[in-house]
Amino acid sequence: MEIWLEIKGLTGDVPAALGGLTRLKRLYLSENKLSSVPAALGGLTRLTELWLDGNQLTSVPVELGGLTALTTLGLSGNQLTSVPAELGGLPALTRLYLSENQLTSVPAALGALTALTKCYLNANQLTSVPVELGSLTALTKLYLNANQLTSVPAELGELTALTVLDLEGNQLTSVPAALGRQGLTLVHFSAQPEPFLTQNTSGTPPDIP
Repeated sequence: MEIWLEIKGLTGDVPAALGGLTRLKRLYLSENKLSSVPAALGGLTRLTELWLDGNQLTSVPVELGGLTALTTLGLSGNQLTSVPAELGGLPALTRLYLSENQLTSVPAALGALTALTKCYLNANQLTSVPVELGSLTALTKLYLNANQLTSVPAELGELTALTVLDLEGNQLTSVPAALGRQGLTLVHFSAQPEPFLTQNTSGTPPDIP
């Protein structure tokens, strides 16, 4: 079962009644003017995709951490200043979209998302990255560009599956030597790009979905 309500001009709260649709697998609420998400959505244990990007959310309920079947969570383009640590309890999550919010930090608990392959944290106000993200062993793409980072943890060098790491548009003066390893397709680091381009030597970002 799927519900598509993208670009419908919806305002106010996401209807709590949706939480009673226990067979729901995909819920698309992108590009509306929704301002809050009910805790009742946390009961949708069959839900695999939840798209809430492009709304006016300032917070999301901790109950979303109960969406045990969720593989994709889209929260980009909102007004979030924080996200609950309970999101680290989503065992099936493979794609997390948190770009274009107002986050100054992300919970260390996100390091428990061992199935995560793509993580979008770009265009926020992050000043630091938790070392626990170095435990995301399945991660292939990590976007941290357009934040306020002055350093990144050396533990990111332990992400052996990582092929794309975007750090452009921060306040970095150096990056850990471990990030220069062979196999990391792109570390897009404006101040010193060349030492960190291992396979894409043209300096042009690859076509990244």
